[in-house]
Amino acid sequence: MNDAMKPIVEAREIHKHFGHLHVLKGVDLEVAERELVFVIGPSGSGKSTLLRCLNRLEEPSSGSVVVDGIDMLDAKTDINHARQRIGMVFQSFNLYPHMTALGNVTLALRKVAGKSRTEADALGVAALPKCPLCVMLLFGALGKAIYVVVSPG
Repeated sequence: MNDAMKPIVEAREIHKHFGHLHVLKGVDLEVAERELVFVIGPSGSGKSTLLRCLNRLEEPSSGSVVVDGIDMLDAKTDINHARQRIGMVFQSFNLYPHMTALGNVTLALRKVAGKSRTEADALGVAALPKCPLCVMLLFGALGKAIYVVVSPG
């Protein structure tokens, strides 16, 4: 990655153990703003675990994670405040089945950011042209999808 494309997500030497099982073995990841990165692998290879480690839904066993200049693993980081600018959509079994895809995607805008349903839906729909993967997810072109979205400033 060149100097003009400073990473918005930077993970270094991420390791994750579940007991004796070593799931993530020194994973490095850099993602520039507006860059699409696809994490592809067989079931059980650690894709979801890696993404969960990026915003501390899982604590990595070791390594470093910086998202938009915030050290996500620093004990002084207000993780709830940091997460307000990071959104994750998991595989369909983790979505609320009684809600539409758009409702699931905009839930944090309503519950965390305090937006009205109308305002959150408008923001969600307006973001679609900027994210082809979001369009595919919302309209069912992908059976399973996981992605991380970092909201700039």
